[in-house]
Amino acid sequence: MKYPNRSILLLLLIGGLITFFACSKNKDKGPSDELPADKVVTASIRGRVLDESGLPVAGAAVSGGTAQTLTDVNGTFSFKDIQTSSRWGFVKVSKTGYFTGSRTVVTEAGGSNYVTISLIPKIARGSFGAGSGGAVMVESGDTVNFSGTSVVDAATHAAYTGTVHVYAAYLDPTDANLSNIMPGDLRGVGADGRETGLQSFGMMAVELVGDGGEKLQLAGAGSGQVGGKATLTMQIPAALQATAPSTIPLWYFNDSTGKWIEEGTATRQGNSYVGQVSHFSFWNCDAPSAVVNFTVHLKDQQGRSLANTEIEFVSPTLGTRGGYTDSTGYAHGMVPRGESLLFRVLNPCGTAIFTENFGPVLADQDLGTKVVTTANVDLQLSGTVVDCSGNAVTSGYVNAILDGLYYGARVQDGHFTLVIHRCSASSAEVQLTASDNATSQQGTASAFVVTKGSKDVGELIACGVSTEEHVSFVLNGDTYQFLALQDTILTYRANNLFMIEAERKDFKGPYCVIRIKNLERAGEYSAHPSEWSTGFTPDGKEITYYSLTNTATSTVTSYGAIGEFIEGRFSGTIYLSPTGEPFVTSGSFRVRRTN
Repeated sequence: MKYPNRSILLLLLIGGLITFFACSKNKDKGPSDELPADKVVTASIRGRVLDESGLPVAGAAVSGGTAQTLTDVNGTFSFKDIQTSSRWGFVKVSKTGYFTGSRTVVTEAGGSNYVTISLIPKIARGSFGAGSGGAVMVESGDTVNFSGTSVVDAATHAAYTGTVHVYAAYLDPTDANLSNIMPGDLRGVGADGRETGLQSFGMMAVELVGDGGEKLQLAGAGSGQVGGKATLTMQIPAALQATAPSTIPLWYFNDSTGKWIEEGTATRQGNSYVGQVSHFSFWNCDAPSAVVNFTVHLKDQQGRSLANTEIEFVSPTLGTRGGYTDSTGYAHGMVPRGESLLFRVLNPCGTAIFTENFGPVLADQDLGTKVVTTANVDLQLSGTVVDCSGNAVTSGYVNAILDGLYYGARVQDGHFTLVIHRCSASSAEVQLTASDNATSQQGTASAFVVTKGSKDVGELIACGVSTEEHVSFVLNGDTYQFLALQDTILTYRANNLFMIEAERKDFKGPYCVIRIKNLERAGEYSAHPSEWSTGFTPDGKEITYYSLTNTATSTVTSYGAIGEFIEGRFSGTIYLSPTGEPFVTSGSFRVRRTN
């Protein structure tokens, strides 16, 4: 897979934290000596998984530490309070037909990180006989050449003698979406054992598969056998040819630790790098670089923190790379030492709404709080919703997808009105899906072309697809309810805890996390400390936070097989943090079992 060439400044989002690496042949400094020490922390990671067209991928398996879950219909996943490395937090995504996707995050205790992972289609590029070898073209100018060497089953290390099918993809380092496509992030562990920033001059993913679908490896890759090597050839993008060195380290991606590991070198031959490897995963031609740390906080003109807002750093000589703020409007990370940079904030349409120059960067940078003026174009959608019998839906929800963002409106007495604040009046397609709370049914998506102003979309049908998942609880006299389609409801396991997490799709408003220890069957359980949040200050900070004690109980009335439902209820006394004021709560859940 190749993407359009652009000049490049390697900035990589890591959750709400950004790593921005660059390399210049005029710099002779090594990796930063001021990087924080690695430690195990409790943090949260949420995000979305997209396909090659930018559409959500549902049902993808996501793992983070010991926690596992599946993405929902919107491609969303979430892990609350998992144990992770502060510098190498790692989430991994698997989906049939795609290479394994992943993201490595830098985080801190209590941090909440957001990531986007775009999966790479697994495309067959060619085949060869296991004993004879052969050359396989991945893209024009990018090849893998296999010598006549032995190949083994990756799981059993038994010799393989059939046809080797090669699945491969080339990742152009000048692609503007590189940070979402590539595995991990642009950091690695060098031969000296130290963490360093990386500038990529080309990446390649290679996977070997046997006639029976078994995963293969070159003999010698952990098999105890003597095996040969394969030769990778990667064409250097035109924008990087002037600065590409004559030799460059090779790095492979360790998909257990989330780290790029230095192993071997590649030599420049013309405008290509050529190097040999003894095993397969993702391989990367990277120059190490020196970095410093930075922090920035974004607020709008009303003083509210700008969460999940796109930002960019631009170098006049090296180009652009961008990322997003975290759930509190902050971005932390690393930028290249010695560079003068332009900082930009973008609206959802990609237009810069704030710019500022800073640098040259010689030491850690705290950019402070930046006030960004936001402006919107209003679009109002309205219509009616009926059930399977053609009767007006008295209580339901309409979910909308527009400009890659999610919106929603409640249905009352068969009618809905949805106001969307767009950043542009350009023509676009909105997809609307209606649901009926009474029947736990939703319809299929209907598409409409919109710009701005008012539009009556007519009648939507809420029928045909089950929306039976729900979580609800009563707290301090108020009832909070989360329903499939209009909200995000996820389940996963973390160590010996079964986690149920429910929150609004836009991550604004209430959420709850229910933890049940050692859940394996229907029955009574002691609830593990869990959380609720029901209010926010104007700058987005939570003001009402509850923690459940171990004295609370959960009753699981139904424990279905994987793909079926887990049903139950819970009750107990919880305490306002940090005052310790007690409250009695109770609730119920019906969620789909994913593992």
